Amino acid sequence: MDLSKDQFFGRERVLREIVAGVLAPSQPASFSLVGSKLVGKSRLLGHLASPDGPLMGSAWESWRPYRHQDGDRVVVVLVDCDVQEAQDDLLGTVADRVTQQLQADRIQLDWGAVDQQPGASRRLWQMSHQLNAMDYRLVLLMDNFDTVFENQLLTPESVDELRPLTRELALVVATEQPLHDLDRELAASPLFNVMTQLFLGIIEPEAARRWLEAYGALYPAVDAIANELLKLTGSHPFLLLRIGDILAEVQLVLPPGQTLGPEHLPLIRLRLAEHGRLLFVTLWRNLQNPPPRIDPQILMGLLKRLVAHDLPFDQVAREVIPTLNWLINQAMVICDVKGYALFSPLFTEFLANRMEAMPVRAATPVPAISHRPAPLPIPDAPIYAELTKTEGALLRYFQMHPHEVVSPEELLLAVWKRPDASARRVQEAIRRLRLQLEEASPPVGTIENERGQGYRFVPVSAQG
Repeated sequence: MDLSKDQFFGRERVLREIVAGVLAPSQPASFSLVGSKLVGKSRLLGHLASPDGPLMGSAWESWRPYRHQDGDRVVVVLVDCDVQEAQDDLLGTVADRVTQQLQADRIQLDWGAVDQQPGASRRLWQMSHQLNAMDYRLVLLMDNFDTVFENQLLTPESVDELRPLTRELALVVATEQPLHDLDRELAASPLFNVMTQLFLGIIEPEAARRWLEAYGALYPAVDAIANELLKLTGSHPFLLLRIGDILAEVQLVLPPGQTLGPEHLPLIRLRLAEHGRLLFVTLWRNLQNPPPRIDPQILMGLLKRLVAHDLPFDQVAREVIPTLNWLINQAMVICDVKGYALFSPLFTEFLANRMEAMPVRAATPVPAISHRPAPLPIPDAPIYAELTKTEGALLRYFQMHPHEVVSPEELLLAVWKRPDASARRVQEAIRRLRLQLEEASPPVGTIENERGQGYRFVPVSAQG
């Protein structure tokens, strides 16, 4: 039995943020988990829904706010929006699942008041309202939420009916694309525009190593080849999950009495490429159908560069940043101390073969890589002595791009080198920087908000 398949590795930052948000003492927060297929969204939701998981399990008490520290007053309901009953009647299915969970947990509500409600959304509100009054917290997890948008399972009227629920229960949905890429109008509704968006991509290398160490309990040779396995899997959850099956396959083909060893790494690599084919084909299909905001020409130019060799930080043009961010969010590209690279050499080989087989088209100039001279350095003003390292790097980037709208995603990439991090990190840093700018002598400039787009730095010389 492969025990590592029953364990959960990685995503600690994401999990901590979700637990703190959905169990917040006052109004619960809601989240949108975004990630490509096979990146582990369903597995993460299953971990959250587990009685032994971070929302209810005793091993995770220190993660939870005091009010819900014992986990006994947390009710978690997981709904797959892709099943037929949810497609036929989404709200009715959700209300029925919540009812079944409460009855299974023997939680006594005023069921007469619930049954008197005119519709499913009101039944949900009545149940969550009663739970709140009893110091319970209802957490609703919805997998494959893309289908809700794609198949228009929610009408504007039903969205309006559900709005009061955001004050009563916590909602965590999982999608392949950001909600605004699926349906901009619906994503802007009061029900969804309050959600914190979290991207799921490659897991942390430390978590990937722990995952491999778990296999080492059955296959001691893993310790000797762990570094190579980390490189081959690229810390992708799908490939890490397949390692257990591959080790078992290789062990079975060995002669009786022979144990798995480092000399079998070429065979393991061959089998991992075959097992990973499902993932690689899925990623390739995503590349063929990027969202409208991604320029296909820039995308292909960037991929050709990444297939050839890594991309250093100082060779990234601004016009490429949205595409690079999308590739990172799709778990195809990783960021390390050297720059950007495709996540696995196996995927690089697959991508090279697919791109070589593509029809040859007329060449179009692609501004994918910047070869322009580096911007002139900004002279250090007295304010820099008062700033932290991050605040100084943030101000320097703004000064290099005065009067230009700079998105939070661009700042996370250029300043933090963490495009997968939360936009709250940018908001908090800008808040602190603005306080410093207000007290700066001599004045330096101001940072303006561009609603829905980002921030604009206006140097003092341009102010009237």
